[in-house]
Amino acid sequence: MRVYRASVTWPGTLGAVRRISTDRLVWAVTVFAVALFWLVSTSFRPWDLFARAGFSSDFYDEQARVFLRGRLAVDPAVPGPEGFLIGERTYLYYGPFLALVRLPFAALNLVFDGVFVGRLVRISMLIALAVLCRWSARLARAGRRLVRSSDDVSADDSDDDDPDGSPDDDGRWGIVGFTAAVACSPALFAAGWISVYNETELWALTLAVITITLLVEWAAGGFVDARRLAWASVAALAATLTRAPIGFGVAFAVGVCGVVLVLRHRRFDGPARLAVAGGLVPVVAHAIVNRAKFGTWLSVPGDRQLLSLQNPVRAEFFERTNGSFFSADFLPTTLLQYWRPDAIRFERLVPGVRFGPLADDIGATAVESVTPASSLPTSALLLLLLAIVGVVWIIRYRSLTWALVVGATALGALPTFGIGFIANRYLIDMLPPLITAGAVGVWWVAERATDRRAVTFGFAVLALFGFWVNSSLAIWNLELKSPGFTELRYAVDGAIFGDGRPSVTDVEPGDPAPRDGVVGVLGDCSGVYIAEQGAWVALERSPGQRSISGELSTAADQVLASTDLWSLTAAPTGSGSVLVTLERSDGVEGFVSEVMVTDDLAPFEVVADPVTGVFVAEIGDEGFFLPGDVLTDGGPDLRPDKTSEVAPSSLCRDLTS
Repeated sequence: MRVYRASVTWPGTLGAVRRISTDRLVWAVTVFAVALFWLVSTSFRPWDLFARAGFSSDFYDEQARVFLRGRLAVDPAVPGPEGFLIGERTYLYYGPFLALVRLPFAALNLVFDGVFVGRLVRISMLIALAVLCRWSARLARAGRRLVRSSDDVSADDSDDDDPDGSPDDDGRWGIVGFTAAVACSPALFAAGWISVYNETELWALTLAVITITLLVEWAAGGFVDARRLAWASVAALAATLTRAPIGFGVAFAVGVCGVVLVLRHRRFDGPARLAVAGGLVPVVAHAIVNRAKFGTWLSVPGDRQLLSLQNPVRAEFFERTNGSFFSADFLPTTLLQYWRPDAIRFERLVPGVRFGPLADDIGATAVESVTPASSLPTSALLLLLLAIVGVVWIIRYRSLTWALVVGATALGALPTFGIGFIANRYLIDMLPPLITAGAVGVWWVAERATDRRAVTFGFAVLALFGFWVNSSLAIWNLELKSPGFTELRYAVDGAIFGDGRPSVTDVEPGDPAPRDGVVGVLGDCSGVYIAEQGAWVALERSPGQRSISGELSTAADQVLASTDLWSLTAAPTGSGSVLVTLERSDGVEGFVSEVMVTDDLAPFEVVADPVTGVFVAEIGDEGFFLPGDVLTDGGPDLRPDKTSEVAPSSLCRDLTS
C-alpha cells in the first residue's frame, strides 16, 4: 500500500501556493479563464459585455419569442440565409434547449421592446465556461477515486475539500491541472465569435461534461443512486437538444451503461430501466423536434436552406450529397486537418500565433467551404496528452464504465469529421472523449511522477501554451478585419523591433491575395487591405478617392460621385423618391434605380474599389451593387467638384512611415 506524506511547506512562493486549498485554486483557474474569455469576446472593452452582437446573436431570442406563441416557425427576416424554407415557413435547425432557457427574457422583451435581443450571447458563454471548469474539477475527483481504488489506496477524497488544503500535492495539482487543461482547450476559442454557433458548441460541451461526471459517479457508487442517474439523463437530454452530435454521444453512454447492467444482473430492474430510458429519450426528443420542423427524423435538409436556394455553388454541393451536410467522402480532408501538428504558425506580430494554411481538399468529394482551423494537437495539446495516458490506463486496468463513456463520446464526435465544412469551432465537438480519458490520465501522471515540481512546471507550461494559442486564434478570428487591431499590432512591433514591417506588401488592382493576415498597401496610400481566405478585404479607404459620403438633397439633381469613366447622379422624381443613374463616359446608361427618400436630406455613401472589386452605393437605409466593369486600375477620383483635397489613409501613413 502506498503511503502519502503529510503536508510540508515549500519555501517561498511555492510554499504559499501549496497552503491554498484545492477549491480556491480551481476557482483561480476558472476566474482567469472567464476573465480572459470576457476580455477577448468584448475586444478588450469589458463594459461591452451586454452590447448587441452581430448576425445570429438573436437566433435563440427569436426561437424563444415564437415558443411563447406555441410555434416553431420563425420570422424569416431573423435567420436570413441561415433559415430553412419548408413549405411556406422558415425554421432554424438549432436545438430548443437554449431557447427555452431564454423564455423569461423573451417575456421581458415583449414588455420592454426587445431590450435583451442579441445581448445575451456573451454572458451565456461566460456562464457556460465557468460551469465547465467547475464540473471538470469534479470529474477529475471522480478520476482520482478510480485510479486510487485500482491501486488499493483509500478512495476517500474528502481531503480535497478541506479549507486548509489537501495533504498530498499530487491531488491538488491533478485537479487544478486538469481544470486548466479543459479551460485552455478550444473551448476558449469560442470567445472569437459572438454567435449562435459558438454559444451552441460551448453549452453542448458543458452539458456533456455534467452528464459524464454524474454518470461515472453513479457507476462508482455501485449503480444505486437513482437521483444521480436521473440528473445525468436530464443533462444528456439538454445536451442533445442543444447540439445533437455531442448529445448523442453522452446519451449513448447513459444507455449503454443500462444495457451493461441488464447483461450483468440478467434482469431489467429499476436502475437498468432508468439508464436505458435516459439513453433513448434524448434521441427520441431530438427526432420529434426534427420531424416537426423538417419532416425528417434525424437529418437536416441542407438543400432547403435559403443560402442553398440562392447560391448555385452551394446548391450543387448539396445535390452531390443528396441534401446532407455529412459524407464519408470528406473524411480524408477533415481527419488530416483536425489532427495535423502544423495547423498554427508563430510570428512576431502580436498576439504571436495565427492559423496555418487552409485545409487541402483531398477527399473524393470536395467540401463546401474551408475556413481557418487549427487542430487538436495544436489547440488541445495538454488535454490530448492526458487523454492518451488515460486511454492506456483504462485499457490496462479494464475499467469498463470509463471505457464505455470514452467510446460512446468518441462515436458522438465521429459525425463532425463527416461534415463538409472546415471550421475551428468543430474541435469542441471532439473534446468529450478527451476530457473523459484525461480525467483518468492526469492521475497516472500525478501519482507516479517522481519529481512533482517538474510535473507542476510541465502542467503550467502546457496550460499557458493552450491559453496563448486559443486566445490568440480567438483574437485573430474576431479582430482580423479591424483597422485598430492592425494598427496596434504594428505599433507594438515598431516599439519592440524598430524599423521593418513584417507581412506588409504593395498591392495593385488585380493582384491575388496571399495567405491570411498579409497587409496590402496601395502605392498612393488611397487604401489599406488585408488578405482573408483568398481575397482582399479593405481595412481603410481614402475618403474622396476610394469612397465618398455626404448628404443627398431631394430638391435638385445631384452628382454623387464621378470619374473620367462614369458618373453617378441622383434626380428627384417629385413623388418622394430619387432616380439614381450610372452613366458611362461612352454615353451608355449602366444602371438605373429608384430609391425612396423620406427626409429632405438623406445620407449617402459610394464605394468604388478596384482592389476588392466592390462598387456599391447606399442611400438612407437602402443599398445596391453597381456594375464593377467600370472600375479602373487607377485611383478613381470620386469628388464631384474636383476641388477638395484627398486625404490619404492614416493607417497607410503609419505602415509606410
